[in-house]
Amino acid sequence: MENSFNITEVAKGISVCNYKTNRFKTGRISFNITVPLGENASAYAILPYILSRSCGKYMDFSKLNARLAELYGAALIPSVSKIGEAQIVRLAMTMIDDRFALENESIYQQCAQLLCDLVFEPNFENGLFNEVEVNREKRLLLERIESQKNDKRVYALLRCEEIMCENEAYGINYYGNADDVKALTPKSIFDAWQEMLKKGIIQINVVGNANTDEISNLIKEQFDKIKRDEINRIETKVIKTANEVKKINEQLPISQGKLVMGYRAGITGQEENFGAVRVMADIFGGAPYSKLFTNVREKMSLCYYCSARLNRQKGIIMVQSGIEQENEQKAIDEINNQLKLLQDGEFSQDELSASVAGLKDTLLRVLDTPEDIDAWGYSQIMSKKFQSPQDIIKEIENIDRQQVIDAAKNVTLDTVYMLSGEEGEDNE
Repeated sequence: MENSFNITEVAKGISVCNYKTNRFKTGRISFNITVPLGENASAYAILPYILSRSCGKYMDFSKLNARLAELYGAALIPSVSKIGEAQIVRLAMTMIDDRFALENESIYQQCAQLLCDLVFEPNFENGLFNEVEVNREKRLLLERIESQKNDKRVYALLRCEEIMCENEAYGINYYGNADDVKALTPKSIFDAWQEMLKKGIIQINVVGNANTDEISNLIKEQFDKIKRDEINRIETKVIKTANEVKKINEQLPISQGKLVMGYRAGITGQEENFGAVRVMADIFGGAPYSKLFTNVREKMSLCYYCSARLNRQKGIIMVQSGIEQENEQKAIDEINNQLKLLQDGEFSQDELSASVAGLKDTLLRVLDTPEDIDAWGYSQIMSKKFQSPQDIIKEIENIDRQQVIDAAKNVTLDTVYMLSGEEGEDNE
């Protein structure tokens, strides 16, 4: 079916998510491999970057780049992220649609083959990853970890998550930590690569006018060579209610304070009433019409920015704001007050309607580019039931005031993190 998501299971723990369309001049194919977020986070985090540098068929970066050029300038994008308490290792390719290629070439098929070459046949030296490449990627991964600290807004969010979820896997950085990166060896990365292919939950996304039967067969042939008897079972630990409020203050040489407040949303991530939770979080702090933006930022001028983001898989809401340090307690009190107003039903029908309309517009924009469609597909990889943007629009269209109030009443404050410091450089 065109212009819709179709999921096909090709083997145990392996599926192909296809969005067939001819609306775009380019297409997208991605490998998304899901592993538990834990002590091997750094080994898994480095893998997509090593795999994207070379393989057995294209032994160095220049040869691989030459192959990408032959594929009409196809782009290869490695990345790593986390969804709930799962770590996602990703290799994606963007390429021209087959109808723009010469001589009826199947660019999708050739790109799928190249991804298989990279994932299944790495560039080994004496049976392990090349030590020179490993050392280079270790240095680059350390730089990525350091860049998170240099961006104080990102750093404050990660620290709040780490403190809030200190006894939960979600508190682990998806890059791992610097000490673990430094300890990586070609052997430990090789072991992680084998474990990933043997036990990972795998989803291949294909966006565009591709022949997915051919791609599915190619994927199945590759995995038929691998013994996959024990597939990972990844369950995200969700705490519905905060028992006490943790408050942490840290200092770095910055001029603008970063306040992050972590709330438990009172959900497990899969409830039928999640549409109401989504709308509630949006009215609270999801857009320029939200209570946090219009009141805490605009009317009271307590912060430079203030927004709330709902994490469905983990069941938490993170409120981020940039403030003058002397306004810390005022900002905390007013953010909590805006939540209390929601719980008391102090919002208008116009606010509710604006939220539903804004969310619908955001969801529909997911379908604007192959990259966004691919991102949506992989965002669903840990969901018990795949939902399209249209499915979620149906969930929120008929949400009423009482459902929003009830959802707000389940929200409890867990952690308050304040990053402050003396006058100095501030990287936003």
